[in-house]
Amino acid sequence: MPLRRRVVLEGIRFAAGVASNPSDVVTLWQAAGGGKTVGCLPSTPVPELPHAAGLLPIALESREDLSLFYGKVNAWLVGADPPPFPTPSASIPRFAFPVVPSANLEEALERVEALAEWAGVVSGSPPSEGGLWKSIRAYAIRRLLLDALDERSTREPAFLTPEERGDIVRAGIFLPPEAHSRLLSAILGITPDPAAILTEGEKGDPLILLAKRLI
Repeated sequence: MPLRRRVVLEGIRFAAGVASNPSDVVTLWQAAGGGKTVGCLPSTPVPELPHAAGLLPIALESREDLSLFYGKVNAWLVGADPPPFPTPSASIPRFAFPVVPSANLEEALERVEALAEWAGVVSGSPPSEGGLWKSIRAYAIRRLLLDALDERSTREPAFLTPEERGDIVRAGIFLPPEAHSRLLSAILGITPDPAAILTEGEKGDPLILLAKRLI
């Protein structure tokens, strides 16, 4: 294993801590800003919508992860089909978001508009157009950095162990995209230019951009 910079080692340790005990990080996030979390069963294809409303979407795809968040999830975003395991509380807000592809753009747009409205009710702060574009950029930057992580791991197999890489990726399930991007940037030693991402077309309707993913 080649000698690694201190910032890389610190990033690896932080990611391992998040991956092994994510509820502590989420609790700190809630306490710091008073934000609410949305448990997603399964993960949502449009996390930008709850994020733009000030919520933290968390994909809970195993019983083990779900058990870590008893009492810490403020709302549920579930597929139209029954979730793979029962959610622990029926007393908090719940939204059924179909996992099957939409038949057309109109139907897809109705879905994202309904989800955006629900997220605004849960958070008390409806997502604005500017907030949606900010969230779209945040998730786009994170995807770019995850691709860079894949490329670096393929090009330099000794850069990270499989366990370290798994922890870094898993940490993104529980961190806001901005925080996960900072972690990835520190580990990779690169800083994407936000101004160079998704600048074309940002004068349109962000809901239409998100709706196109569902077709």
